[in-house]
Amino acid sequence: MNVLRGLGTAILSLLLFLCLTVFSVAFLLQSTVLNPDFVVKQVDRIDVSEIVDELAGDLFSQDLPGEAQFLQEAVYNIIDDQEPWLKEQFRYVINTAYDYLLSDTDTLEITIDLAAVKAGLKESIWDSLTEQAADWLPDVVTNELSPYIDEHFDEYTGLIPDEYVPPGITDLPEEQLMGFLDLYLQDIGQEIEQQDLMPEITGLLEVLLKPYYDDYADEFLEVVPAQIEWNEDNIPADVMDQLLMAREYIGYFQAGFYWLIFIMVVLAGLIFLVNWNVRNACRALGIDLIVFGALDLIGVIAARLANPLDMIPDMPATFESWLTALYNDVLSIMMWFSIGILIIGIALLVVSFVVKPKPSEAAYDD
Repeated sequence: MNVLRGLGTAILSLLLFLCLTVFSVAFLLQSTVLNPDFVVKQVDRIDVSEIVDELAGDLFSQDLPGEAQFLQEAVYNIIDDQEPWLKEQFRYVINTAYDYLLSDTDTLEITIDLAAVKAGLKESIWDSLTEQAADWLPDVVTNELSPYIDEHFDEYTGLIPDEYVPPGITDLPEEQLMGFLDLYLQDIGQEIEQQDLMPEITGLLEVLLKPYYDDYADEFLEVVPAQIEWNEDNIPADVMDQLLMAREYIGYFQAGFYWLIFIMVVLAGLIFLVNWNVRNACRALGIDLIVFGALDLIGVIAARLANPLDMIPDMPATFESWLTALYNDVLSIMMWFSIGILIIGIALLVVSFVVKPKPSEAAYDD
């Protein structure tokens, strides 16, 4: 009889061990890929501006002409300004999509209002333009304004009233006067380079250029829709078919996940039934869980020490930092799962030594 009980307990323990192995993988998927809170956490951790800076810096410098380099700074400013909004939209899209994929809702409808980002885009480009003016104006003064004055010198000096001309200036030869003007213009250029834009220049930009910029920007931004909307009517049919298939398979997976828990509970109950006493059943279950928990924990520690991310070459530093944090989060979930199984196993083993057998159980053991 004891041999049959031992054989039955061994078979049930092996089946429970195999179920735990499958369950650990299912638990990891349920806690990461199928957990919108986990995905949102990873998205919130992304430093969008630094990643864009690292990935797009070389592209901007190679493809943009020198006079348009300010657009690079404008893009960075826009990303910095809109990063909270971008992450908020990511959170909204992720949660809405998961509600559909996890069958919490029957319809898929995602709407993103772009009014705020369009306004931010317009202001960010203007701010970059005005900041860039401090670099442009010295060149404009020395390379364009000075030759223009030289070309029209006689025409413009004749228009200047005598009371506005400093004493002695009008008696200078033209060459000396032009040299004086060149030096004066160079001083203006140096002042602009060394200081922020003077309020007069900033005001002049606002008065003369801002209306034209506003008209151009409004016309340019008209091509950007007021909102982005995804629903079952405008999503391409092939994409919608893939989403429906994913929703169906996720449903099967979650059903299997809970059935697996039920099967493990049944196997644990059968171990109690076969042994017909608490001590032997707790000991068998405890040993099973301790072995599984210890092996799983060793695997997690080995994975943490190995760190396969080191084998990926030429990874941007910011992306590497984010991917490392993601990898550690996944390992942390498995580590706590292993520790939890190990603690339950140790507790059951302790119970098997603490609990005194009842007379009926002792007789059954005999």
